[in-house]
Formats: sequence, structure tokens, C-alpha cells
Amino acid sequence: MLASIKYQGNIAQAEADFSWNNDFNIIHELLSRRFDSFNDNGFYPHPDEVALRQELKEVATLRKLSERIRGLDGNALVLRGLGLSGLPEERRNAVLYALTLMLGYPTSTDQRTGRVAWDVKARPETGIDGRFVTFSERVGSADMHTDSSFYPMPEEQFILYVVNAAQCHGGHSTLIDADDIYTALHRTPEGAAAFELLRTTPLPFRVPAVYAAGDETMEFHVAPVFGPPVREGDRFTMRWRYDAIKKGLAARPEMNSPALADSVELMHRVAEQEAPRFMEQLPTDTLMLADNHRMLHGRTTYTDERRHLIRIRMSDVPNAQRIGPSGVVRD
Repeated sequence: MLASIKYQGNIAQAEADFSWNNDFNIIHELLSRRFDSFNDNGFYPHPDEVALRQELKEVATLRKLSERIRGLDGNALVLRGLGLSGLPEERRNAVLYALTLMLGYPTSTDQRTGRVAWDVKARPETGIDGRFVTFSERVGSADMHTDSSFYPMPEEQFILYVVNAAQCHGGHSTLIDADDIYTALHRTPEGAAAFELLRTTPLPFRVPAVYAAGDETMEFHVAPVFGPPVREGDRFTMRWRYDAIKKGLAARPEMNSPALADSVELMHRVAEQEAPRFMEQLPTDTLMLADNHRMLHGRTTYTDERRHLIRIRMSDVPNAQRIGPSGVVRD
């Protein structure tokens, strides 16, 4: 299923070495029976997703590919040549939804639409009213971050699928492993102190306007940057988004302090400049899968508004067991 596998630290890179044969049609037919609509081809967390996953296991390509992916070591995978290029949006997103359901439980990306598959592409009309625009709505760079850092239960995994790579020699996808963040911070006493403060001090993460319940609503989630480990051998889990923290602290100055502000800036410098990273302009038809609790991700600047990726986030637990806007159970 996967060929030419190599590792850069905890990041696996591979080439797809299989054919989907008739499985595109089988997947689409199966999902058509299960969904009353495809939610503008973005899907939604299916109420019977556990049973649906069992049905999808009968699709040979999906089952074998998901088993192969699960068997890899590391915290991220870059898989080139997935074989979806040129498919109509409905069928492409159906395959991506099905694959992510085999790897986790896809969550809705925001409170308004309930969409699972989110288009990461420039929306020139957004932000003109001064609202807090998220990385996936604009051209330019994206600081290193974890997804859903401003929600109670950030998903454990996410995928990014490249529909159209940027043609401007920009838009390089970037990954940094949590262990490299830890090592970079602990090179100095100041960095070690910053890590400890960000581990023990809750910060207000402001929710970008596109994910908030309403246009006039300013929402926050309060949590430390470095949380307790949940997997054997880990030191911690991460949630990080510099702009959400800065906007949160600006709106909640009573939660700030000089030491905390310095720690946030030091972490930002380590994430943007100092920690070693994977950086590559992923070609069209590439799938990137990453552990959202153990990897930061971002992108270099770009100007080509035709650049288009699909993002789907996945939880380790079914949506009915989740708390917060990205699950079925709401706050």
C-alpha cells in the first residue's frame, strides 16, 4: 500500500502504491445510503458513525490503507499520490470522509455549518469588517499552531489534503514535533522557566469569528499551553495558537503578567524560528496526517489564491462523547 517509506524524526513520508479500482463508487454509494445530504459536500458527524465505520471496513482499499497508516511509527505522515486528483468534489470529499472515519471520528469544524470537510483557501471577502480571521481563510503565512486550541477538547488528529498546490513557490507546509519544542525551550534557564509557567498557568484562547456562535460573540477557552500527557512515554500534550492567545490576553488583561507575556513571546520565537522543522511545498494529491496533540503545524507565505487544501479533524472518541462546539454534545 505504501512505498518508499522514510522518516524525518517522527514524521513518516511515503508514496501511495495501490489502486482504488471500483472503491470510489462503493464508498459513494454506501455514504449516499447513510447521509440525507452531504452538507454542501462537507459532510457532518454521522449519528451512527460507529456502525458506519464497521460498514466501511468492508471496502478493501480503505481497510488496508487505514491499517497500514495505523501501523506506522511517528506523529505525522506525508503520503504523496493518494489517487484522488481530478475527482468531482462530492466523490473526493466522500473518500476523505470515509478514510478519516477509519482513522478516527471526524468532527464538525465550526458551530454554524456543522461541516466536517473544511476548505482551506483564500476568501478575499472575509476580514473586511475587522473580525478575527483564521489562517484557513486567507493567503499569506500561518504561524505554527495546533488545531482547535480554543476548544475544550482539541481533536487528536487532523488531515490536510492538497487539492491544488500553490503555483507561486510558496505555501510550504511545516511541522514541528513536540519533543523538539521541549528540547529547544530547555536549552536555556529562561526557556525551561517559560515551559513550566506555560504548563501551570491557564491562558485565554480567543475563538476566531468564523468558529464562534455568532458574529457579535467574543468567545474564549481557558487552558495551559502544555497539558498532562495521555500516552505512555509522553512528557505533555500541546495546545498553541499565538494570535488566539495574544487576542485573548488583550481582552482579558487580568489574566496576564510580565512573566507570562515574556513566556508567550519566547515560545513564539522557538516555534517560528528556533526549533527544527519539516518544511515542504506539498504537491497536489498529497495527504498529510498529523497528531494534533504532539505536532505544531503551519505554512510559509503564499500569494496564489488558487491554492486549495481540505482539512478534516478527527477525535479518538465518537462525537456523542465529546464536549464543546466541535462535537455533538454542546457546552
